[in-house]
Amino acid sequence: MNLASITLTTTASPSSLLDTDTTNGLQVVLQACSVPWTEAGVAPAYTYTCGGATSTVLASRPVIGSALALSNLTTTTAGNTDNLLATLTFPSAAGNTLQGLSSTITFAFTGTQRAATNK
Repeated sequence: MNLASITLTTTASPSSLLDTDTTNGLQVVLQACSVPWTEAGVAPAYTYTCGGATSTVLASRPVIGSALALSNLTTTTAGNTDNLLATLTFPSAAGNTLQGLSSTITFAFTGTQRAATNK
């Protein structure tokens, strides 16, 4: 079944300034790769590379959001797969007040069924 759209909602529990400070807190970017991402490195310094074409699914924004529209996805068409990479970063102006804090971020993707059509 094809989908009309896919959205992302992120929540934090427990929450802290890491996710509530929209200026200096965590920022998220979602990217898609046309082939599976390749992982290298060792914990905690993993790196990911795309051996195909990349596209931005969600541009950089504060990590917490509700029903965020996602673009450049192929999974809206039945049978397709998207290879997604979420990257969390701090803005360059983020200060030391965020040191030692902890938040657990949950990513929930919601697919909306396309409108019915006559056959």
